[in-house]
Amino acid sequence: MCTRAGVWVYGDTDGVVDEDAPLSPPRLTAWRLENEKRVLARAATGERPVVVMPGLVYGRSGGLVQSFFVEPGRTAGAVPCIGDGSNHWALVHVDDIAELYVLALNAPAGSVYAGVSGQNPALTYVTRALGQAAGCPGRIDSLTLEEAVQRMGPIAEAFALDQQFSGAKARRELGWTPTRLEALAELAQG
Repeated sequence: MCTRAGVWVYGDTDGVVDEDAPLSPPRLTAWRLENEKRVLARAATGERPVVVMPGLVYGRSGGLVQSFFVEPGRTAGAVPCIGDGSNHWALVHVDDIAELYVLALNAPAGSVYAGVSGQNPALTYVTRALGQAAGCPGRIDSLTLEEAVQRMGPIAEAFALDQQFSGAKARRELGWTPTRLEALAELAQG
């Protein structure tokens, strides 16, 4: 089994998409495409490669959201927001993605799954929730992409993507049923 750098390898999506969308990764994840192509090619030799691409993982007070948004918000007194906040994030709870990994162990060789819960909130709503978690409700630090890259590094390009995913393939083929579907409420709790 292989994990991509998540659905970020798809770049910006045009509305809600699935695993068949064209790939257009930001520079942070571009290197992974050739690697995954080699991994998936092993299906032809009788091996059982499966690729799971998580959305932006949240939950249990950890992950990238905590490191790049909540903690800096606590320190600075305002949570960063890249751009105008109209871009969407494809989210998945850590417990739900863990369940998908277990189910993917029995997936057909060469399968690719977007591990997303179908929650695709706009960043403006996410940053409001993260402001609550950081103890600075309503305090948002609007950053241009250039400012965000200076502050966060190249991962800012991925955070700025506008992505919406369905996750229907994993539900249909593996019976995966994400149950943690209150992302904004949980993000607000930290």
